[in-house]
Amino acid sequence: MSSDSKSVQCYGRKASLFWQRKDERQERQEQFEGSLKARDTRPHDTLEQHSAAAPFWTKTATAVAHCKAGKGLIRLNGSPIELVEPDVLKFKVYEPILRVGSDKFANVDIRIRVKGGGHTSQIYAVRQALAKAIVAYYQKYVDEASKNELKQIFLQYDRTLLVADPRRCEPKKFGGAGARARYQKSYR
Repeated sequence: MSSDSKSVQCYGRKASLFWQRKDERQERQEQFEGSLKARDTRPHDTLEQHSAAAPFWTKTATAVAHCKAGKGLIRLNGSPIELVEPDVLKFKVYEPILRVGSDKFANVDIRIRVKGGGHTSQIYAVRQALAKAIVAYYQKYVDEASKNELKQIFLQYDRTLLVADPRRCEPKKFGGAGARARYQKSYR
């Protein structure tokens, strides 16, 4: 019985330590939140960053574009968009900008992160994310009419600028070399 009482006492001590630490954590959290409130003296407009994010996938390439108010800078993985590597596909990245005009992009900064896939699918994911981000930004912070105008321009030019391509590689099945091809068979 004494061993049971020791375990109960030990449990009681652990429980009291737990509640004591929980109270300390809550006090620290309140102090931290209070210090944040005291430090935050900026006007309300600057606290709320006007930004819109648009993720896009093409095959296995994923591109996420963050669009916010700025000076017209467009960066791809931290470097300027002018340095896009496959020169043949550079025009594809510029398509959304050329279609709607650079004046729509003049007052926004866009950061694009892309990973996965090959060169071509990365470029297509980037152009789709770029178009989607500018539409999302105009919907959220400008007005619905200009958003619809942008959307119509993109859809008339190339629907894949705003709509994802659902095609995927079909998995291989048994009884053949690929998804549809079958092994040769002989009747004699």
